[in-house]
Amino acid sequence: MDRRVFLQVAGASGVAISGLGCSWLFKKPEAKPVFSTGIPTTCELCPNKCSVLAMVEGGRIRKLNPNPENPKSRDMLCARGNAAIQQVYDPDRLKQPLIRAGARGEGKWRPVSWEEAWDYTAKKLNEVKEKHGPQGTLWASTEGFQEVFFKNLGSAFGSPNIIRHPSLCLASMNLAYSMTFGTVPSFDLLNADYVIMAGANRFESIITPDTMDLIGGVMERKAKLIYLDPRFTVTASKADEWYPIAPGTDLAFILALIHVIIREERFDRAFVDGFTLGFEQVVEHVKPYTPEWAEQETGIRATDIIRIARNFAAAAPRAVFYAGRRSSWYQNDFQMRRAQAILNAIVGNWDRQGGMVPNQKVPKGEFLFMPWDEPKAPRVDEIEKNFPLAAKGDGVYLPLRENVLSGKPYPVKAWMIYKQDPLHAVPDQGKTLKMIEQMDFVAVIDIAMSDTAWYADVVFPESHYLERTDPIEVMPGIWPAAVLRQQVVKPLHDTKPCLEIVQGLAKRLGLSDYFDYTIDQWIEAEAKDLPVPNGLEHMKKHGVVAFSEPKYGATRKADHRFVTKSGKIELFSERLQEAGQDPLPKYSPPAKVPTGKFRLVLGRKATITHAALTQLPWLHEHNPENSLWLHPESADRLGIQTGDLLEVASSVGRVNIKALVTQEIRPDCVFMLHGFGKKSPWLRAVHNVGAADAVLLETAWDKVSGNAAMHETFVKVAKV
Repeated sequence: MDRRVFLQVAGASGVAISGLGCSWLFKKPEAKPVFSTGIPTTCELCPNKCSVLAMVEGGRIRKLNPNPENPKSRDMLCARGNAAIQQVYDPDRLKQPLIRAGARGEGKWRPVSWEEAWDYTAKKLNEVKEKHGPQGTLWASTEGFQEVFFKNLGSAFGSPNIIRHPSLCLASMNLAYSMTFGTVPSFDLLNADYVIMAGANRFESIITPDTMDLIGGVMERKAKLIYLDPRFTVTASKADEWYPIAPGTDLAFILALIHVIIREERFDRAFVDGFTLGFEQVVEHVKPYTPEWAEQETGIRATDIIRIARNFAAAAPRAVFYAGRRSSWYQNDFQMRRAQAILNAIVGNWDRQGGMVPNQKVPKGEFLFMPWDEPKAPRVDEIEKNFPLAAKGDGVYLPLRENVLSGKPYPVKAWMIYKQDPLHAVPDQGKTLKMIEQMDFVAVIDIAMSDTAWYADVVFPESHYLERTDPIEVMPGIWPAAVLRQQVVKPLHDTKPCLEIVQGLAKRLGLSDYFDYTIDQWIEAEAKDLPVPNGLEHMKKHGVVAFSEPKYGATRKADHRFVTKSGKIELFSERLQEAGQDPLPKYSPPAKVPTGKFRLVLGRKATITHAALTQLPWLHEHNPENSLWLHPESADRLGIQTGDLLEVASSVGRVNIKALVTQEIRPDCVFMLHGFGKKSPWLRAVHNVGAADAVLLETAWDKVSGNAAMHETFVKVAKV
């Protein structure tokens, strides 16, 4: 399918899309036979929410195909999405509720009925509540269509401690762009002529539609791609220029680009004057940050920095410094992302084709349920005091763990977990284990026996996404869509959707009134405001409501107010200043690599989501084990060859892992892939195979967003 041609939903013309208030025309799509051979649903094996057609025969899923009606998934289904079939029929998946019958981590389990699992969990939660108050419970989750029900149960129970994954992932990026523009935009990589990426390994770590649009722009249209990364990744191999930048110095590079563009008056003066605030302060701020200075910090020649700055400005507005997704790198990540936002703004690429585009949304309705009282206690992570600008609904994971371990400001003794594996997601696995050990009760809802589930007291088996129906999810973006995940086969085992698990607990906790609805009622309410006739029927038939290509420039009107304090794009941020933070990005050099050590950097592959999926055979065969990348100079000095077993040690832990000697990494760095070294024997393919980076990673975070800083750890390497 021509990726520029997107199927449009049937309906009348002139239906308004929420967000920017612009109207797009709807045209009836050509008849396609595809839906007669597949049940439309939405993939769950990563956060991308690609639309899927499940081919079912005799009650068994035979194949999963991409659904071309979703413009964001670009008529594709990646390796992860295809492997969902194996996940459904995985012999090691959780099949019924379990209660621990031995010591934590011993692996002794007692299969129980749902009633016993619910009764036992409710009893334990109430015991903690009676002794410590509802704030004595912690509710941790990651992204999922039914996550809303889990979070609502924690809130209805009275706990202020709802913690989510963003501060282990993209919190600093979201906050930086929101502080600048009042929103987090998308990047029109399909139409950009000049793209700079720092560490966003988009050809290997797939995000739709960005990955496919980057292929369309760079590989097909021959747009220019400049890539910065200490490691030579697949994305680096496709770039026009790759720079193995010194880790932690990306901010110096960006400030030098801004310096050149301002010094040579290559910025978009009309846009800066009309839509931004604080440009004069930026002018003064970047004067010391010369290309010559940045060369000493980054290792990138001043002449290259000057040339890149000039070419970037010349290509504007079809030029972007791409923000990426995972921004949990260094302790200055927020200010580095702020500098990205400022650089993008001054060349006028805002709301322009090939530039940054504010996200738009498909409107949907909401199910009205009985509200609960606000929690009386403050959050245990003290986000209001220490991170006042961070997203309170997400929390800050690492500071929270520090406080829970110290018992301050109050004890937290029960941990409820949905779809998350903190033992692998959170740095310093040893600390997370201590946190689990000091809990009176831990319960996990998941589809597989994760490492965290292995140490839990109760494990609730959730039905696979292909075995359940989920709420309608809105996907904001340049091409907005709303998607439905609907059941395609009956559950194979004694499992339940998260909503039913929550309802069983709510009944025993005296909270049933807050969850007095079915999933069908929830979806019916959501579908009422969809901008298509017979919204619910449309979603069940098509799985998606999507729109044609957008119009650009709606927020470039003179009277437009951005959702910021000033109503303008805030290059200089008074809100940051009021919060005691630098109102403009201030550079501090990263810590030097100690003699005899290496900086540890991490990464993802297209076959892995977070720390999951490495056990699925189709994916495992592509990456059966992780290894430690070392540069030949470092390997020669240590007498190491590819395949040697190494001991890698940090201040918080040590692992054994095999060596991979390669020139594709800086001599002062080592690299390992995320998602291996599992403790759970029920993840047989990766149980004690390779090593878990979480064992080595030290505790460090960005001081503005609270985002985990996962590239601040130094390690020693020796041959075993």
